[in-house]
Amino acid sequence: MLKLIIDQGNTQTKLALFQQKKMLKKILFNNDSQLRELENQADAVILSSVGDASDLIQVLKDEPVLLNTKTSLPIANLYESPETLGNDRIAVVVGAAKQIPKSNVLVIDAGTCITLDLLTTEGYHGGSITPGIQMRLQALNQQTEKLPLVELDVEVDLIGKNTKQCIQSGVINGVLLEIDGMINRYKSQFSDLKVILTGGDFQLFDKGLKNSIFADPDLVLKGLNEILDYNEAIS
Repeated sequence: MLKLIIDQGNTQTKLALFQQKKMLKKILFNNDSQLRELENQADAVILSSVGDASDLIQVLKDEPVLLNTKTSLPIANLYESPETLGNDRIAVVVGAAKQIPKSNVLVIDAGTCITLDLLTTEGYHGGSITPGIQMRLQALNQQTEKLPLVELDVEVDLIGKNTKQCIQSGVINGVLLEIDGMINRYKSQFSDLKVILTGGDFQLFDKGLKNSIFADPDLVLKGLNEILDYNEAIS
C-alpha cells in the first residue's frame, strides 16, 4: 500500500510517498501535475496544512484525510486548546512517539518558528513557540533603520568584527544558548528525557547545541504517515 503524505508548512509544501513505514520519495511541491502524478500512485492520502489548503484540495481527485482537531490520534492529546494547535506540532510528537516509544521526549522543530513540544508516557502536553532564525534576521532589518538583512551562515564567531558578523553572532549564538537552556530546564523536571531535533534549520542546531540530541529532518512526514496508518486501521 502506497501512501501520499502532504505537509503544507509556512514557507513550503513537502510531498512524500511511503510504503508501510518506509519513505520511498520526498520532494518539494512545485506544480499541480506533480501532485496529481504522485496521487495516482497512492492508495491513501493525508494532508496537513498550517494555513488554507483549499488550493491543494482542489487539485486532488479524491478527498484526503485532513489533519484537524477531529482526526483520531495514536497518542493522548492533553493540550488545553487543541483547536489552536498547529498540525506540524502534533505530527512531530506522533513521529517522536513512534521513534522513541514509552519515553519522555522533547521535540525541537527548527523551522519558520522554533517549537518545543513535550511528550511523556501520559501523552502530549504542549511546549513553547519562539521566532525562528530567519524571522529574527528579518525583524532586525525591518524594525530598524540601518541594520541590513543578513543571510544565514552556519559558521559564526562569538565576536563579530563587522555589522553582518555581529548580527549573525547575536542571532545564531543567542538561539543556540536559548534552546540549550530550555533543554536543561526540561531535563531538570522530566527524568531520562530524550531530545529529537527536526525542521529546516536542524543542521545548525545539530552542530551547535551542547546537549546530546537525535536528529530526524523527516519527523513531520513520518508522524503524518503514522496518523494516516492509525486512521486507516480504525476506519
